Amino acid sequence: MRIPSLLTRLFGFLATLAALYSGWLSRLLRFFPGRVLKERLPARDLWHRLTARYSLRTRLALTMAGLAVASCLVFGLCSYVTYEMTLSHIVRWHMEPILRLLIQERQAGKSPEKLHELAQSLRVSWFDDETIPEELRPAPGTQELTRIDTDIYAFVSADKTREHVHAVVGRVKDLDDIEEVMLTVALACGCVSLVAALLLSCWLSKRLVTPLVRLTGTIHSGETLESSPLCRRKDEVGELSRAFVARERSLRDFLNREQLFTGDVSHELRTPLTVLQGATEILETRLADTPLKPVVSRMQRTLDGMTDTVHTMLVLARRPEQLHYHAFDLSALIRREEDFVATMLRNRPITFALELPDTCMIHGNPDLSALVVHNLLDNACRYTQEGRIVLHLDRDGFAVTDTAPPIDEEVRARMFERGVRGMSATPGSGLGLSLVQRGCERLGWTVRHETWAQGNRFVVRFGQGEPEEKDQPRLSG
Repeated sequence: MRIPSLLTRLFGFLATLAALYSGWLSRLLRFFPGRVLKERLPARDLWHRLTARYSLRTRLALTMAGLAVASCLVFGLCSYVTYEMTLSHIVRWHMEPILRLLIQERQAGKSPEKLHELAQSLRVSWFDDETIPEELRPAPGTQELTRIDTDIYAFVSADKTREHVHAVVGRVKDLDDIEEVMLTVALACGCVSLVAALLLSCWLSKRLVTPLVRLTGTIHSGETLESSPLCRRKDEVGELSRAFVARERSLRDFLNREQLFTGDVSHELRTPLTVLQGATEILETRLADTPLKPVVSRMQRTLDGMTDTVHTMLVLARRPEQLHYHAFDLSALIRREEDFVATMLRNRPITFALELPDTCMIHGNPDLSALVVHNLLDNACRYTQEGRIVLHLDRDGFAVTDTAPPIDEEVRARMFERGVRGMSATPGSGLGLSLVQRGCERLGWTVRHETWAQGNRFVVRFGQGEPEEKDQPRLSG
């Protein structure tokens, strides 16, 4: 066997593996110096970082392929060790009788010349005692086989006192050809096995992930899982499907209870509001010529607003698709909030101004739009201690600007969540901005908070929330 040929084939095999896993190798080389050495990541976090961007099927395929490569390497190492042991046994079996024969002939009194002639006839070289280098001498009473070159072997024997040491050196040419053929076959089998393992890993990963893909498709399509064959599986996918079914059933029961509760609340709230509306209408008729008429009129408007707000909130919580979208004048709707703001700011050092066009026709839901405007103005009136409040409307949207104290960073990050309040001393439930956010999402609007030199500003923009086509606001006039 020739050493350059072996090295060439070995390097070719390693280059093939490097080409197959070049992406992973480059990620490892980039990842280790910056993250592992500095952050000292444990092995579990390292593996998660390396595989987080890949799908489950890809990770399964890569894991199986890596297992196949490792198996090929272990099998190749075991095969090489077995081959070396077998080769040593064959050479020893070939050279030991020759050495024994030459030792017997020497003990019989033959001259060294005769021994060398006999060794040459057996295609070996004979050495004894001082002619044998010290590094080749075995322990007393033992025999040792040493490979001197690619196909040259030395078989050395020493007696118990190590006084007499004998050796034969021979060239085994046939084994060199056998070794080269076996290495070629081993490399070919390894490459074929690796390709087959890669193909099998891709196929198996697809088969293993297919039930999960079906489960995901069923959930995305909105179909029920109770009658799906996935629930009858005995593996982990079946357990996951049954867990989804149980969760879906509990959520359905919860939604049913919420719908029943919403219906009861709707009935209980609408009945007293209807009674109050009737009573205020009667009072408004009887007190038409008295100084109390403005008070009763304000009560009537407040009850009308409460009725619309309850209706809108109930529809938002239960069936938002019941909202009707049509063209209406947003300027007129905003002007109706002036009385509410005047009442909130009575006897307070705050001025209120409206910057509106004469008409501003948009396509949307008036009740939801009024809910958004009302809660933004209510929020500004509650938190502004002095200064002014300005509502500006144009074709792109509107903005409510106030001189209230700046909002903390911690509160600003969660201001549109339910129950979040700016200052604990200010009365309120913390639901106003949450309702504003929900109303804007339903209308296809966007709302954001800004700060300016003297306070806060809430900016609402039309038609940037990507609602359904029928819900897209349109502005004219």
